[in-house]
Amino acid sequence: MVEPFSPSDITFKEMSEEEAVKEFQNDGYFEYAKRRVRYRSIPNDSAWATAPARMFVAYYENKPVGVIGFAKYKNVLLGAGVHVRKEYRRRGLTGILIDKLLSEKGSTTLYVNIMNPSVSSSYRRKGFTDMKEENLPEDAREAIEGIGFQDQVQKWLVNNSGNWFEEVRKWNGKKY
Repeated sequence: MVEPFSPSDITFKEMSEEEAVKEFQNDGYFEYAKRRVRYRSIPNDSAWATAPARMFVAYYENKPVGVIGFAKYKNVLLGAGVHVRKEYRRRGLTGILIDKLLSEKGSTTLYVNIMNPSVSSSYRRKGFTDMKEENLPEDAREAIEGIGFQDQVQKWLVNNSGNWFEEVRKWNGKKY
């Protein structure tokens, strides 16, 4: 069995989406692509696919092994995806990536759209909650208007925590 990653095993570099794709390609890995290429159910010309993104590339032993990011669009943050190299999956890296995303997002609400059930579960474990498409704010909803989604697969999740004290209370189950 392969050992799980510890957060101390991973270092991060912040870069644009284009730079992140090139970083993986320069390492001989071509399965990570820009959102415009990856997104199948969201139009590739929508803000969800084109708003400039801040990406955080995870490195293990100087090798790019994962990436996560978000894009600022009007008054919200839109998830720009998460990807882990195949040979590094099932070692806890997705959780480390989500922790990085949450540490960088500040107090702004972050909306993500996930089609992979195991990735959705990883986001939920980090405090994201499911929401219905019609509950997305106008800023996020206008980019997907008129699109039919597979509700049984497609999941909209939201994280609006930005206060570490709220997180501590939630985990301790106490009221202050």
